[in-house]
Amino acid sequence: MTGNEPPPVERFPALRRIGRVIGFVEIAFGALTLLGIAILVLTQAAQRYLPFEGFAWTGEIARFSLVWLTFAVIGVLVTTRGHIALEIADALPKPALVRIVQVLSLVIVAAVGVGLTVEAANLVATQGIVKSPVLRIPMSLVYIPVLLGAISTAVRALISAIDIALHGPILRDDESTDAESTNAEAASA
Repeated sequence: MTGNEPPPVERFPALRRIGRVIGFVEIAFGALTLLGIAILVLTQAAQRYLPFEGFAWTGEIARFSLVWLTFAVIGVLVTTRGHIALEIADALPKPALVRIVQVLSLVIVAAVGVGLTVEAANLVATQGIVKSPVLRIPMSLVYIPVLLGAISTAVRALISAIDIALHGPILRDDESTDAESTNAEAASA
């Protein structure tokens, strides 16, 4: 960008602010679950060497936390292009073709998110009678973070697909890619 060009206009500023807040909440929840997993797994390992019987609930909460972590950050990954993507398509010479591929892939992700949302809502509605083995937590409560993550995935993918369809594809930043490859080559030497 040269000094004569105006700054890029931010598209949908209110929507972006809301997305940032929701993303912050999802990342914070993901960080807490990751920290919880680390503490619980270390507690399990330490219990093997203690003279008293360990806590059975540590393994159960660690397993639930792994599921919660996975679904909590899926929406953020879709928005930040941190998910599995067809980056080879981003190098195509025609931006219109890149736009089609990106929109199609995000629509597929949104459709999968809708399917996950339907199934997670079904689990929340029907699994209240089933209890977890150790803590006896109703499984419908365990599936609530999964439902919220699936909703986030579907909504974020759909918003991104609409944004790309209206405003063009998100192209890779070749300068940062070149700088990263140069740094990687220098580190390996």
